[in-house]
Amino acid sequence: MRILAISSQVAYGPVGNSAAVPALQATGDEVIAIPTVILSNQPEHGKPAGLRMPAADLASILGTLDDMGVLEGCDAVFTGYFVSNDQIHGVARAIRRMKAAKPDLVVLVDPIIGDGSELYVPLPVADAIRDELLPLATIATPNRFELAWLSGSDVTNASDAITAARTLPVAEVLATSIPAGRGRLATLAITRDKVSEEITAVLENVPHGTGDFLAGMYLSHRLRHSPDVALPRAMEMLGRAIRRSIGSLNLDVAGALSEGSRSS
Repeated sequence: MRILAISSQVAYGPVGNSAAVPALQATGDEVIAIPTVILSNQPEHGKPAGLRMPAADLASILGTLDDMGVLEGCDAVFTGYFVSNDQIHGVARAIRRMKAAKPDLVVLVDPIIGDGSELYVPLPVADAIRDELLPLATIATPNRFELAWLSGSDVTNASDAITAARTLPVAEVLATSIPAGRGRLATLAITRDKVSEEITAVLENVPHGTGDFLAGMYLSHRLRHSPDVALPRAMEMLGRAIRRSIGSLNLDVAGALSEGSRSS
């Protein structure tokens, strides 16, 4: 299968496409990766150097790929981190064209807008993801804060998450980092009529990039399996990556994937 992946690209520290693309490629899919921003490193390593992809250039790249017939061969689109709402406008236009040509196109929107208790992107970016990308999505993968912000609801437990997810204009939501009692977190695959759940322990010193990795891995499995099968498989691979990375600033994506291929 062919997947178009649009997110950040970081040279040192696997977040954004640096984490999601290897996960998407793990089952042999072809990935066309386009960066919204190119950075030397995660901010946790110090102030990064890099450049933003101008919205006009991003739209031009997508337009050229469209003219070449590349986009019409895509089975899915993955979107992640954006630095401007103008980028989102152009990507939304491209997805609309793709969906018009291929109505069964799978669109996964990872709404990377915040964590903890606040947004870490400008409000116009968060608004554009909510108002333009979510209505185009087949699957959304918000964390607890993002789900609460997007739905306008409090999310303090699994029941809240299910209710909030079903208010979004998306048929399927993978809700992550949902409180599940003392020292535990739930990850929920929520559709209109079913819920699948995985419970994990809260771990210390987990590196950044786990959400990007999980979103990519979930999409990779979801293209082939139902949510109740895709979720545990994706979580198993994420667990391997985290175990290999505890105490490190880098998520061991390659190690987890190679370990998974040996055991499959």
